[in-house]
Amino acid sequence: MTPTTLLLLSTLATAPNGETVPPRHQLSLYAHSGATVYLSSKRTQGGVGGGFGLRDTVDGRWLLQVDASGLTGLGSVLAVRVGAGMQRQGWWSPAALVNLTGLFGDRIDFLTPEHVRPVQGPSLGLGLTLAPARFDLGRTQVSVLEVGVGVGTDRPGLGLFYGLTLLEVGVAL
Repeated sequence: MTPTTLLLLSTLATAPNGETVPPRHQLSLYAHSGATVYLSSKRTQGGVGGGFGLRDTVDGRWLLQVDASGLTGLGSVLAVRVGAGMQRQGWWSPAALVNLTGLFGDRIDFLTPEHVRPVQGPSLGLGLTLAPARFDLGRTQVSVLEVGVGVGTDRPGLGLFYGLTLLEVGVAL
């Protein structure tokens, strides 16, 4: 590689604002839209919608976030997520997060001779979210098509969480 090529590649690898050392903590607000659904043999809950969240990016790599969404389609549902993960540093910043998700509100219960009463409480699950098309554009973050999957418990059985975020846009504070 020539020195010019190396210089060009090192310039592209730095943040768009020319800063090479990310701040220790960078808080950002974000809005997102998509779908979340919980499926088990005892109940189904979720829908499509959108919401808002708060994210702390530590040292430009580690992510801590919390968000809430209003969902509709299977009734009115409030989805609350708390997550932690990591991202690649740079303008292209794919991420992977571990999330704890709770769904509160309307649901469809399935009653059987073995299970004659509805499951009480919210649908809770632990899962993994992958965000391969995520970009850091200075003080703005954009993510397109995030996918998530997780497991929850409907004692004594298990359920599956599925999540799809179509668009997420965040702004650093």
